[in-house]
Amino acid sequence: MAVAEDGARRRRRQPADARREILDAATELLAGTPPHEVTVAAIMARTTLSRKSFYVYFHDRAELVAALVQPLRAEADAGLARWAAAPDPVVSGRAALRAAAGTYRRHGAILRVVFWAATGDPDIRRVRDDLTAALVDVATAKVAQADAGLPDPHATAVALATMNIHRLLAMSADTTDAELDEIVETLATIWERTLGLAPH
Repeated sequence: MAVAEDGARRRRRQPADARREILDAATELLAGTPPHEVTVAAIMARTTLSRKSFYVYFHDRAELVAALVQPLRAEADAGLARWAAAPDPVVSGRAALRAAAGTYRRHGAILRVVFWAATGDPDIRRVRDDLTAALVDVATAKVAQADAGLPDPHATAVALATMNIHRLLAMSADTTDAELDEIVETLATIWERTLGLAPH
């Protein structure tokens, strides 16, 4: 047993267990705390580890956020892969959007840190850019395929993807299924009409 700075007894952990404990503490803190208050000190206060232990497992807060986002990235990439490969852009697009909305509802606290803290933190900005790059790439291909007379498929894709992200970030964990479906319907209709895939 080790003695922490505050005198509390702290248990020694296997490296994987200690890392998991830090990630779990950060997740719990993010669920009810404004992003700017999610500091290393605040995270470690929720663990049985000393504050300096944080830097054994993570270089900085941005690396921690990247680790939290990793499972979400796997979810997002799976949905995007289905959308990219599907022959029907409307049906597959709505399914991908519904899946993304579910991810944002479940993990909004983490995603808000990524997007809101990115402005002032270049490391977190890289996490954000990595998270959104795949969406923009697939969307650019879909815009180009739609041949709707839009002057720049990439710029259009960025605009539409940004709209999705900011609308979905505004959801809370208690957003109902009916509210989520209404959000998806609105966003999908904007995409479809912009790309000429649905009647005006």
